[in-house]
Amino acid sequence: MIILLLFLMPYNDLFAQRKDKISYKADELKFRRINNEPVRTLTNNVEFIQGSTKIICDSANFFNRKNILEAYGNILITNSDSSTIKAKFLTYNGNTKIAKLRDNVIYKKNLELITTNNLDYFIEEKKGYFFSRGELRDNENILTSNNGIFFGESDLSVFYSDVKLVGKDFILNSDSMTYNTFTKEAITFGYTEILSDDSIQIKSLGGSFIQESRDSRLESSKIETKDYILEADIIDLDEKNLTYYARNNVKLKLKETEYIIQGELGVFDKIKNKTKIFGNTLLKKNIELDTFYLSSDTILATNDENEIKKIFAYNDVKFFNKDFIGKADSIIFLIEDSTIEMYLDPIIWNNKNQITSDTIKFNLNGEYVEEMKLSKNSFIISQDTLGNFNQIKGRNMDATFINNTLDKINVYGNGETIYFGLNEDLNSIIGLNYIICSDLRMNFSENELENIIFYKNPRAKMIPPHEITNDDLYLTQFKWREEEIPKIQDVVYYFRKKIYLRDDSKVKN
Repeated sequence: MIILLLFLMPYNDLFAQRKDKISYKADELKFRRINNEPVRTLTNNVEFIQGSTKIICDSANFFNRKNILEAYGNILITNSDSSTIKAKFLTYNGNTKIAKLRDNVIYKKNLELITTNNLDYFIEEKKGYFFSRGELRDNENILTSNNGIFFGESDLSVFYSDVKLVGKDFILNSDSMTYNTFTKEAITFGYTEILSDDSIQIKSLGGSFIQESRDSRLESSKIETKDYILEADIIDLDEKNLTYYARNNVKLKLKETEYIIQGELGVFDKIKNKTKIFGNTLLKKNIELDTFYLSSDTILATNDENEIKKIFAYNDVKFFNKDFIGKADSIIFLIEDSTIEMYLDPIIWNNKNQITSDTIKFNLNGEYVEEMKLSKNSFIISQDTLGNFNQIKGRNMDATFINNTLDKINVYGNGETIYFGLNEDLNSIIGLNYIICSDLRMNFSENELENIIFYKNPRAKMIPPHEITNDDLYLTQFKWREEEIPKIQDVVYYFRKKIYLRDDSKVKN
């Protein structure tokens, strides 16, 4: 066995003269055979060079016929793109220029740092493949996965299997991802979950995330807070302006309530704590025996102390359920006590009753309305079996209901009523009762007037049938608006039937 001291051995020895051969030097060199294969064992200050790639290690076995080396201890690879790789063990093939590094592997280029225990690195392509877990760090993020591929010349990495990205104020988990260390853009594929520091959880089937501009796009996504869930086919996150934009099949579910809001477009403003939904907008409240539906041009949900307490619906508002149908220009829902406030020409149809005033407020307790308050210019009209209109008018009114059927009406100020008395068979008029009284109460049984209680200076008259004139039939501001009653398909867009018109030009004679 021969030992040579190679203090002055040049890089261009006889192996360097041959294409792609590896040159080397070390403090000590031994020639030996392993399985009849000639091997050169190098120790102390070992250095290999092939082209612009340099490999330093503590010791190595070089199989010169195969152009393969095995390196041990404090391995350092320096590449032409200024990247470096450290490891404890290396197998390098000089023909394929593939380096297989194991144990405490560290790849570094500029601000990018990748650590793993298993890395296969392709020298010419500047490409690395790690497996059995790896981690990438840059100046902003930490990214880990079971497997990954990185491309040194494009600042691009691909990660798959149990991917986790930890940012400054969020954690992202995904099945697979591409990541650019220069642009800080992450593109995920498959199931993706993001949890932010403010406890907002985002789930999607993939999307793009750009940290520099704080813009992101999520596919088939769901944003969840402690108070609500926002879903859509596509959600764009503008984190710089703290605004989320949702498109296609938008759905907002309010937790711990039965309210669901749907639409085509949605905007969530994190600064103002508001979520606006529009385009075929629909609000649903699921109740035991029926569903309350409401539609409008726009629905706005507002957060107060991280809790949605109010929902605003405005422009062409309509609602529908089996006992109460209504419309108004705008409506406010107070979530906590299930109070609904209607403004600007509100009107409600309940059984045979048409109810109007400047403002209408009522509570939706489960499937029932128990009380309704009418403020200013209050007017209730009902039509009897003979087509006559019974009317109650006043400044303000309180109406109570039992099982969604009118029970009592209290009139406060400027009370005025017209009520038609019918015979027992309900087929002819006994007379017309006209009453003026500032305050009064009307009690009903099965939606029919049972009695009237007068409180302040009532004036009443009974007009016999033969003396009733057209002027006696209606109170001032009477307007029967039956043709305006919304049908369910007017409120719920997906109940509308498609109508296909025949194209006569295609019909042959």
